[in-house]
This record gives sequence, C-alpha cells and structure tokens, in this order.
Amino acid sequence: MQSYESDARMVSGVEAVSEADQPAEPAPGARKPWAKLRFRSWDISAPFYRWTYIDVAHQLDEDLFAYLGPRVQGAVVADCGCGPGVVTEKFLNHGAARVMAIDVNAGMLRQVEDRLAQAVANGQVTPVHQPVTAALFPNLSEQFLEGDGFDVVLFKRSLYVKREQARAILSAVMAQLNTGGVLAVVHGERSLRRYAFKDGWKPTRYTPYHLFNRLISKVSEKLRINQYTLYTQEELLTLLAEVALGHQVETIPSAQRAYNLAAVLA
Repeated sequence: MQSYESDARMVSGVEAVSEADQPAEPAPGARKPWAKLRFRSWDISAPFYRWTYIDVAHQLDEDLFAYLGPRVQGAVVADCGCGPGVVTEKFLNHGAARVMAIDVNAGMLRQVEDRLAQAVANGQVTPVHQPVTAALFPNLSEQFLEGDGFDVVLFKRSLYVKREQARAILSAVMAQLNTGGVLAVVHGERSLRRYAFKDGWKPTRYTPYHLFNRLISKVSEKLRINQYTLYTQEELLTLLAEVALGHQVETIPSAQRAYNLAAVLA
C-alpha cells in the first residue's frame, strides 16, 4: 500500500484533480464560468455539511447498516461521495477492514482526515480526491487492492450525474464487486410530493429543509453548476437492473419517503 503523501496534489497516493485539470469539467455544452463556480460551491458547502446532517440522514444510515448486517465485517468498502466521513466512520464502527473515502471536494476530505486521523494513518481509511467516474474503480483496484475488488460500494446521495453516465459508473462498479458483495444506492426521490410531504401533501417538520434543498439543487442544475438527476423508486430499480448482470436487485427497507434505497447483490 502506498504511504500518505504530504504533497498537496496527492491524497493517500491518489493524484488529486485541480480545477484546471478536472477531467469531467466542463460538461459538453456547459459554460466555463459556471463550471468553476461548481468547485467554489463545493468548497463553501464543506464547513456547513456537518450541521445539516440531521436525524433523517442518520436514520438512512441505520436502515443501510441494518440491511448490510454482517456483510460489513472485514469488508473493503468504497464510500462514493463520502462528504465529511460520517458514513465512512460508521463503516469502521461496524467492522469494515478498509474504506476508500472518495470525494471531489477537498474540503470534505480534510474533514475526513481530521475526523479519522488515526484510521487514515494506519491505512484503514484512504481519502481519494477524485471525481467518481467509470475509470476510477479499476484504478483503485490496481493501485491499492492488488487487483482485488470491493465488498461494499455505496452511493449515498451522490449519484446525481446524467443517467447514461450513472449507468457507465455502476457497470464499472459491478465489474469490481467481489462475489457476495453489495452495490448500495441511497438517492433522492424525484417526486416532490414524496420527497417533501406526507400523504395528501401534508407537511412534515423536514418539509422546509427538503424544499430548500430541492430549490437550490434545481437552480444549480439550471445554471449548469451541478448535475441533479433524480429517480422514482421504480426508475432507480430499473437502472440497477440494467447493470446487475443477472444478479439480484432489491429495495432496502426504510420508512424514509424522501429517499429511495436499493441494492444489487453480487
């Protein structure tokens, strides 16, 4: 395993991507000024993310780990869009042997390194400053796992790229998933009625938060600052079935209407 590098362009041996050489930027047809704003918005959001990790998010984590159960014990995990490392830490607490904490936001990864300094130092957590692309997973396998695969790959509220790109990424994940492994996706519900309200359009105590989040995300998408592709539960299950290579696709039990939880069992 490669050692941690102090060079600012290296994070645990994986080359970081600057604004100037970010391969996914700008997207075809995107306006370059807005592409730069994407990185600025991520940097600004990083310090505030931990304060918005409300109990809905923690409940999603509980549902996820209840579903994964003993599969996490000794697992090699890819936490895609890891943010400040809240779920990365929970993977360790549930017995994961190693977690790749992947995020394009350097501010988020600094929080990972602060939160999990000992785990980073001993190699249990590998911060990876990269965009999540189809090429990332075979590269991580070769660089850190001697060609072996992953036992759990998680996309928690992080697979907002266009459907075609998401399909390519998920196909690449399936190619690197060990037998008995799990690809898990937690994704915002496309229907605003389900995302922000109870049955009959009744508000909940989270309605203002969810409406604000949806508004900001849609404005960012409109300005081409961020992508924000959403799915209904049926659409998400269909997407996963397309990449599952005949493996079982199923929903992850959860009472959270605002998010769809689904998995592929390799």
